[in-house]
Amino acid sequence: MMTDHAPPAPLIVIGGGLAGLSAALRLAESGVRVLVLEAGDEVGGRARSMTVDGEPLDRGFQSLFTAYPATSRMLRDIGLVRHDLVAFDRGAVVHDGSGWSRMGMSAGGTLGFRWFTRGDVLRLGRLAAELAAAPDDALLWGDEAAEDTAGYLVRRGFSARAIEGFFRPLFGVITADRGLQSDAGYFRFLMKMLLRGRAVVPVEGHGMISRWAAARIEQLGGEVRTGGAVSGIRLAPDDRGLATGVRLGDGSEITCAGLVVAGGARASRALLADVDRQAARALDLEARGVTALAYALDASFHSGRTLVLNGAPADGGVRVDLVCQESNLLRPGMGEGARLLAVGVHGDDGPPDPEQLDRAMAKLAGEWNPGFPWQRAARLEAVVVHDDAQFAVPPGVRADLPDAATGVGNVFLAGDFTAHPSVEGAVGSGERAAAVAGRWWDTHVSAGH
Repeated sequence: MMTDHAPPAPLIVIGGGLAGLSAALRLAESGVRVLVLEAGDEVGGRARSMTVDGEPLDRGFQSLFTAYPATSRMLRDIGLVRHDLVAFDRGAVVHDGSGWSRMGMSAGGTLGFRWFTRGDVLRLGRLAAELAAAPDDALLWGDEAAEDTAGYLVRRGFSARAIEGFFRPLFGVITADRGLQSDAGYFRFLMKMLLRGRAVVPVEGHGMISRWAAARIEQLGGEVRTGGAVSGIRLAPDDRGLATGVRLGDGSEITCAGLVVAGGARASRALLADVDRQAARALDLEARGVTALAYALDASFHSGRTLVLNGAPADGGVRVDLVCQESNLLRPGMGEGARLLAVGVHGDDGPPDPEQLDRAMAKLAGEWNPGFPWQRAARLEAVVVHDDAQFAVPPGVRADLPDAATGVGNVFLAGDFTAHPSVEGAVGSGERAAAVAGRWWDTHVSAGH
């Protein structure tokens, strides 16, 4: 006699950003019945793209390095291969308020950089060799994690010119921290990724990663739903206190076998407040914000696949920290004109006024490219504010971040806030959460179903 069994309740992943999609992908691959719930109208979180003049443009600058191990695995497994990724020119171009300097990553490129002394070139070479020989975890969790990046660079002997002309403009944007207060272990990890690989952009923007990941999850039998904000987690009334479902913003509920909470730090903290207060408190992190202005240009502002960094000394006013003409990388040559991102970072003082940031970009355009008719050729198409683009990681913060397990047996955590504030931190956290949640599923759901 055959008995029909209803399928087990799904393991719900709350949040369709890179961390949630990474977790859902790995769970679906291992045969877990997975349901992704994303509050927004599309997946991707901070790594989404938009359309300007019919062409893709990212919603803010993202750093994606080919040397990121977990991210590289995810790109491969969702089908994004080398020809889908366009690399930035190695190094960067810096304008210090009076002139240009190009920083290459070769020995000749560093020797020709005006802000590096010969001693700085030698120190950078020694640092590169040291980082290449060290495992990633050793860099992230070595003794250097107890000091900030600014102090570490001084201790390593780098000149003030090198710090102000290269490290501050570049890593001030990558970490959303112009003060270089991030712990030096995290800096050493990022520096290794920069030296070992290339910074790349998918040809359709970073949103391409999320769209392809969602499609792959569904190919594997999972489900991805958008437009359904989770307002709370329902716990069983018995002594086990396991999660039994989620409440949605419209008052409906969905039953689950377990949960991966993978929203941003603020949203995840709110969901965990009545479930695991200790984990919720660990997510009370200082936010670093990014404001991106998206422009459509009638003509190209600059050539090449390069990042243009503002290395001028801070004057206390609103400032643009990075300019990237993404149309040089995304579908290059496919559309008319050009599309450009102007990005400014801010701390807990809040985002700048968009009109002031727009005026700051117009001023920079006149200084950087005096012959370009910015006022006539540039049209501001969108203003994108990410108040929680990253979280600050001064010395000691990363040591107190929560891990994938919580105080509730079938509730797990994924997010860069369990590792470090980067694309790799998010994707790697999804892998780890999936491994822990998958073991729980095999023991408590599959075995008993």
